[in-house]
Amino acid sequence: MNMKIKLFILTALFCVICHVHLRAQFIDNNQLDVVDFRIIYQINQLASKNGKEVIITDTMALDIGNNWSVYYDWNKIRRDSIEDTAFKNNQHREFSFTFDEDALHTRLEAKNEVIGVIDASIGESMQIFKHRKNGDIITFDEGPLQDFDIFTNFKLSEKILPLNWEITKDTLTVLNYLCRKATTTFRGRTYNAWFTLDIPIGDGPWKLYGLPGLILKAEDADCIFSFEAMGLQKIKNATISFPTDKKIVPCNSLKTLYQFRENRFKDISIGFSEGNGGIIYYNTKNPVKFNLLEIEN
Repeated sequence: MNMKIKLFILTALFCVICHVHLRAQFIDNNQLDVVDFRIIYQINQLASKNGKEVIITDTMALDIGNNWSVYYDWNKIRRDSIEDTAFKNNQHREFSFTFDEDALHTRLEAKNEVIGVIDASIGESMQIFKHRKNGDIITFDEGPLQDFDIFTNFKLSEKILPLNWEITKDTLTVLNYLCRKATTTFRGRTYNAWFTLDIPIGDGPWKLYGLPGLILKAEDADCIFSFEAMGLQKIKNATISFPTDKKIVPCNSLKTLYQFRENRFKDISIGFSEGNGGIIYYNTKNPVKFNLLEIEN
């Protein structure tokens, strides 16, 4: 056998062994999978603000490995870092809270210095993990505060087998990939999705999966929610793992999770600098109301 061919085979074999070893090492360290590539989606959802329709836009990421994927807010890490820095810079200040709506409106009209806005409606706190081969979908989201100083994450485990898709002859090009159209009904909504056979991985945004290729675009029939890929990149040195930064609290149903989220989104807080160096936060009603993505369990 030609020496160059032998060298090529040995090199390829070595790479495969190293790749398998790397995956095994990560899994042994309680990490679920190694990320192969990442898709960035723009998510639009129809909501209402003070009774008027508005479009809320988020940027979500889907990290895909051999078996697992995780869907999460792409900008959350950056926002959390900014908020953490702002908090650390103001640790020496005194904080107080009030529900005085009239005082809040007066300060807003006076254009006082705004220190920061704590708004549960900004961005998406859910992280959705999918194990494609066995239909396990595990959702983590912000949970209740315990003992005034222990932050928690809800953990909801579901068994959702690949959805029953009907593939049509319609096509569409997304990110220069030719995509086929498919439709399905899931938890009270009908979805149209466009997937590409050029990336033969049966995954997609949110809980949508089960087609013979990657879903690059999807929308519900009522045009309330839409997902569209904006970019795709190969990833190195990244893993998929469950969050460990907060205490985990099991969540027994999807209804419980959505009820807790609804309560979280009812109020927002706006902070102002005080003359004595302190910060006062005004709690007020959130003017934005969201539609439920899942209306049946």
